[in-house]
Amino acid sequence: MTDLVSNLLDLVRVRGTAYFSKNVESPWGMDVDQHTDLCRFHLVLAGSTWIGLQDNAACEHLLEGDFVIVPRGKAHFLDDQVGRPARTQHSIPRPSETVTPQFQKLDRCSDKTHLLCGYFQFAQEPPLAIISRMPDLLVVRKSKNYHYEQIARVIAMLQVELSHQSPSPQVVMNRLTEVMFYHAVRGWLDDAILPGEALNALASPKLQRVLDEIHKNPSEPWTVESLAEVAGQSRTAFAAFFKEAIGLTPITYIARWRTELARKYLNESDLALDEIAIQTGYNDTSAFSRAFKRATGSSPSVFRRSSRS
Repeated sequence: MTDLVSNLLDLVRVRGTAYFSKNVESPWGMDVDQHTDLCRFHLVLAGSTWIGLQDNAACEHLLEGDFVIVPRGKAHFLDDQVGRPARTQHSIPRPSETVTPQFQKLDRCSDKTHLLCGYFQFAQEPPLAIISRMPDLLVVRKSKNYHYEQIARVIAMLQVELSHQSPSPQVVMNRLTEVMFYHAVRGWLDDAILPGEALNALASPKLQRVLDEIHKNPSEPWTVESLAEVAGQSRTAFAAFFKEAIGLTPITYIARWRTELARKYLNESDLALDEIAIQTGYNDTSAFSRAFKRATGSSPSVFRRSSRS
């Protein structure tokens, strides 16, 4: 089981960014906007907070030492009282924007909460079979996680960085938050993997060969037959194996991967739509636009304008 978890964990590579730590005093609260390309995180270094998704009435109460990841970047809120609307809107700066991180010294006054917030970017696209199975809020509690001993050591190092207020603590803090991410996800994987569970198949070398080929060559005219050849399986055996491991048919997975790439190009590049169509495996702009709108609900042009407004 340990080898399996290690193999799966190696498929989820991130770059961490800690962008602020703050002492907040009641009454306080903030809304955090949606950003599906990022995993947000919040660490409670003192005090407590409620956290919940904007589209869900359920809330989690986080205490000192608790750590939460929002794997798919859904809009959420943090507040010192449950059921009260937050008062400030918080948005993550775009990668092209230059923003100076703000880190306040930890204040342990009994009526204050100190939060360290940031986000993780995937260094490579993680398997949908992992991300789709993760909870919307991955909460690691100080009192209920047997990996917490390692996380506590990282928190202690983060506190040292904050207390020293060195001229540029962010580089060290970024790397430390990455370590916390891996411990948190490792704990979740330990609980998520059961004998015969589909996540087991993700560690298969043959599946990894297939995913690597899809990810590296999204514009290829892939078919179930050609992918089965990459895996070294019959068409029928491969189709069943892939569906069990990923939770999607091979063709549906390819379509989703192409949509994710298109979103990235539209967000982060100035490529023309016909170029994006070619890069993502469509013969012409019309076919690309129809597929993108079917998947996202908006045309590529509208999506690009809204993402940059």
